Amino acid sequence: MKHLVPAIIGLLALLGFADSSYLALVHYGVLSPAALEGSGVCQLASRSCSSVILSPQSTIFGIPHALLGAAYFAVLLGAATIRLVIGRWFAPWEMLGFLIVGLGFSAYLTQELLFHIHVPCPFCLTAHAANAAIIGLYAISMQ
Repeated sequence: MKHLVPAIIGLLALLGFADSSYLALVHYGVLSPAALEGSGVCQLASRSCSSVILSPQSTIFGIPHALLGAAYFAVLLGAATIRLVIGRWFAPWEMLGFLIVGLGFSAYLTQELLFHIHVPCPFCLTAHAANAAIIGLYAISMQ
């Protein structure tokens, strides 16, 4: 159990990193938005994931949320790796603060998706769900 929870946190961080990186690549045009629609995952009602990624709400100060998410999950992946190597969380209270800020931003982005853009993008919601699970698991691992 000592290594199981940090390992799961690491796997969720890897999922969030891959998901956010994919969305960032679509945002910057490295991948076509059609790559999202072609997956069949983003065919929700008459709207698509690309409408979220290309919306004005997809950036803050010109930086795509997906890029911030990739950086956030990379930090979490590094922290989980360090935890597995040294056997304890490095700067545990600072990490908790980082996670709480991330969860708050995630909650804000989720309400933007659902109530302003009106498109429940599965890729975006996957990252937000991974983030929520990570903070829950982190709280368990601190005990």
